[in-house]
Amino acid sequence: MLTNSTDTLSDRAGPWIAFARVFAGLLLLYEATVGGWWKLGSVSSGPNPDWVEPGAGGLGPFVGTEVQSVADRAIDEGTYGWFATLLEAVVLPVPEVWTALAMFAQVGAAIALIVGFWTRPAAAITVLYFLPVFHFGMIRTSPLFAVPIAFAFVANAGRYSGLDGYLWNRPDALGRITRALNAPVPIQRSWYPTIAAGFAVVAVYYLLTIPEMADTRVHLTALEMTVFAGLVAGGCSFVFYGREPTTVAADALRVFVGYRFLQEIVVRSEPGANALPGWADAEAQTAVFEGIAQAHVPPVAAIIELAILPAMGGWVVAFAIVQTAVGIALLVGYRTRIAGTAAVGYLTLLTALGLVRLAPLVFASAIVAATLAGRHASLDAIAGRTYHPPQLSPNVSVPAAVAGIALLGSAAALGIDPTAGYGDVAGSVSLVMIGFGLIALAIASSDRLEPAAHRLETSGSSASDD
Repeated sequence: MLTNSTDTLSDRAGPWIAFARVFAGLLLLYEATVGGWWKLGSVSSGPNPDWVEPGAGGLGPFVGTEVQSVADRAIDEGTYGWFATLLEAVVLPVPEVWTALAMFAQVGAAIALIVGFWTRPAAAITVLYFLPVFHFGMIRTSPLFAVPIAFAFVANAGRYSGLDGYLWNRPDALGRITRALNAPVPIQRSWYPTIAAGFAVVAVYYLLTIPEMADTRVHLTALEMTVFAGLVAGGCSFVFYGREPTTVAADALRVFVGYRFLQEIVVRSEPGANALPGWADAEAQTAVFEGIAQAHVPPVAAIIELAILPAMGGWVVAFAIVQTAVGIALLVGYRTRIAGTAAVGYLTLLTALGLVRLAPLVFASAIVAATLAGRHASLDAIAGRTYHPPQLSPNVSVPAAVAGIALLGSAAALGIDPTAGYGDVAGSVSLVMIGFGLIALAIASSDRLEPAAHRLETSGSSASDD
């Protein structure tokens, strides 16, 4: 629906905020178990011996092999001098301690996000966890976790279909703690220009270091941090002028998704199961999809072999057109609802086809861009177009839950080897990611959980207060 309404969030925004929170939490939990940065492992694989090894000594079962290796590599391959000094002084002397902290932070925050419990501190801890990870040079995927989780912090997302909403009005100690931990950040309006200026300076600092870091492991860290700090600076400026923080954050995600769509074309052009297609040529994409077809579930493998590979020339043109057009449209905020919906559909298709790394991670932000964005710093805003969030019917909750559980059960039966490459486990991981989306949809659309948001709204802490 297209209207000229005010910036106030409608009641229909809550389910989409909940969807983004739950999906991001599920991705974070997956990553800690059998994902690319796996730590806990599965029943069949056991824990990652570089993170956990019972009886290894040190700090209980925690070992610092991976932390020490990553820190040494960052120093040897040219991270920022100040960060190298920090690693040598604080991290390398006690890598086991940082191993334990990293595991507890990631797993604890993931569970908290999924159930919506003390969401703001959980989101803040997660963002603080990922900031140093950026400077290790792990920059392709870590921002895709941090950005939607930062949105969950701004939106106070646990009040929507989460435990925070139910605990908010409790008169006991748990209710008081919940209200305190999820209270609006005590930032006076007059502080926002100074905060915006500070982040602008940080953005310029990282921008100026890009040439210096061009030949190092962290060459893209400077670019990503420039974008992040710039978005925060711009967001603070909009909030200072009275704009709603949640919708401002949603538009920051819109810009970020558009930027990442285009980055996968301009900066990272090599195709793979861990990438977006971009402008890669037919020969390169054929090799990628041939490998995926060998590992995918039979129905999708048949589709790839019969419909994708024979017409790869047409598919690469379609990939290039969609990714470029959608990326530009989201970046400038033109017809945001259409562009965001196209992004969500495109990423869902890629995930189903077996591009199981970046596509679901970008999806976590794209769902916010598609449903809540377009109100600020956009061509839509200049044209006076304001989109209400689409209505999410509670009737989809049970079917989505059943389908999601079925897909996750099928993936568990197939198994996921956390040491394998993304293309080698494309089938089972694809089922997991689609299943996660359905579970998030089931939770977000459930009318049994909806009253939590209403109780919180009537308690005097509405979205506009944050």
